[in-house]
Amino acid sequence: MDLAQVVTAARAAWPQLRLDEARLAAFIGERVAASDLASAPAADLALAAACVDQDAAAHAAFDAVLSEVDAAGAATRAPKDLVDEVKQLLRIQLLVPRDGRPAAIAGYRGKGPLRGWIRITATRELIRHKKKLAREVPLQRSLETVLGGAAADPLLSQLKAEYRSEFATALNAAIAKLSAEDRTLLRQHVVEGLSIDEIGAAFGVHRATAARWLGRARAALVATTHEVLAARLEIPVAEIESVIRLVQSRLDASMVRMLRDGDR
Repeated sequence: MDLAQVVTAARAAWPQLRLDEARLAAFIGERVAASDLASAPAADLALAAACVDQDAAAHAAFDAVLSEVDAAGAATRAPKDLVDEVKQLLRIQLLVPRDGRPAAIAGYRGKGPLRGWIRITATRELIRHKKKLAREVPLQRSLETVLGGAAADPLLSQLKAEYRSEFATALNAAIAKLSAEDRTLLRQHVVEGLSIDEIGAAFGVHRATAARWLGRARAALVATTHEVLAARLEIPVAEIESVIRLVQSRLDASMVRMLRDGDR
């Protein structure tokens, strides 16, 4: 089988995809040696090529391939919420172009079935996440410790309680307004404790890029929280910092809980 025949087979496998023959031939030719063309997974290479070209139909078809994440989850005995998290991560990591570079699925070289490649990738991510969760240290502290115990000023405690409730509502609303990508980044960093280097490795980008993405996600969360809280309390945004300082000790714990439970 020559390259032209592989391209023909690929197009036949996915007639609904927008596949330019010259582009597809170049994609396959860059990844498969002439001696291996006869055994090349033409349909899988075509799907990968269309995903790299950001074909919406290819992205929809790729969701069926992501069922391999479920299989990897069963094999590693990962909980459903973790399987869903990794599935979302792989959608972003493999299908979204970054900083002028093609989507990471371009790294698929047709050495085996695409499903096998996805399962290996998913298994590695699931194991890494399970190890992180196993090492997670409880982040919640008792309310009595935070407020200074029974000796705390009752009026101040009441004010903190009222503001804390409003803050929790504003924070939850702000998290809901984040993009799926920003929520994933913050969850990985805040809940799972991944470092900038580990986040960069998960997304296949340099640590500086990962740091920039995380900074963007944090800034979006802070700005939206301030806006929502100011609207709820009917005070200027500029005065919100003084309110947040009252409940600052519960900020991290609230964020952890909401990011962990937000997509369930």
